[in-house]
Amino acid sequence: MRIKRFAAGSVLAGLLTTTAIYASQDRANIDPADPLKPEQVVAWKAMLGSYRDSVTHSNATDMNLRGNTKDTKFWLGYYQDPNNFTQSRAGVEQSARLASYGQLISSLQVASGGFVGGSITWDGKQDNVDGLSPLLGLGRTNVKTYYNLNFDPNDSVLWGGTFSQRQLGQLSFYQILDDRLKTSQRVTHLVWRGAMPNAMGLTVDAFARSGASEVGEPKVKGNGLSVTLDLRDYFVRMAYDQRANFTQANIMRLALGFRF
Repeated sequence: MRIKRFAAGSVLAGLLTTTAIYASQDRANIDPADPLKPEQVVAWKAMLGSYRDSVTHSNATDMNLRGNTKDTKFWLGYYQDPNNFTQSRAGVEQSARLASYGQLISSLQVASGGFVGGSITWDGKQDNVDGLSPLLGLGRTNVKTYYNLNFDPNDSVLWGGTFSQRQLGQLSFYQILDDRLKTSQRVTHLVWRGAMPNAMGLTVDAFARSGASEVGEPKVKGNGLSVTLDLRDYFVRMAYDQRANFTQANIMRLALGFRF
């Protein structure tokens, strides 16, 4: 599905999703940078994703490569759907530590077709400190055509917070709201990320959305769930996204990836 006026959430706290690949998920820092191994200068991960649309019953694919150092992330991606719409993208994200006030995360993303987007997010969480912390963010694009892989509006504001506890993991609650294009778009996320036995990790993102795809279009409501399972250097992400991009389409997503 080709859309306008959305950015793939490269965010400021971390993809847009999924990555992004996902600039989006990163916006609330639910997909943090991978730790560097002693011999690594950059930690790399690659992902291949498939998206099935309930309206057209077609499959689209996305490939992406991400890398990170301690405070910098960068990515390349390529999307193609059965209608031969293709889009290449690239992005970078930089974290600046604010001593006892967490970190300030800024991102920039570009894509073929002239798209440019950016965001800035304050994540009040301090490293290795448990408890509550705030999240505040702002995203802007030049509203050029862009295929949004995380299905959250990026001409928007973000507010929310996280609760961290070493034994329980991290729980994040946040909303992303259109504050520019008058679509009343709102997406609310509740995300849990934690460690499991045998070096496994689990991230669960439950979300609800409401709003219109464009000004004057009917408003829709939908829910969704995304689950990511990590096993050492490999990971799989499965998701069901109802009313994706505020349309009538429901999308099933499957992505496989590995770190190197």
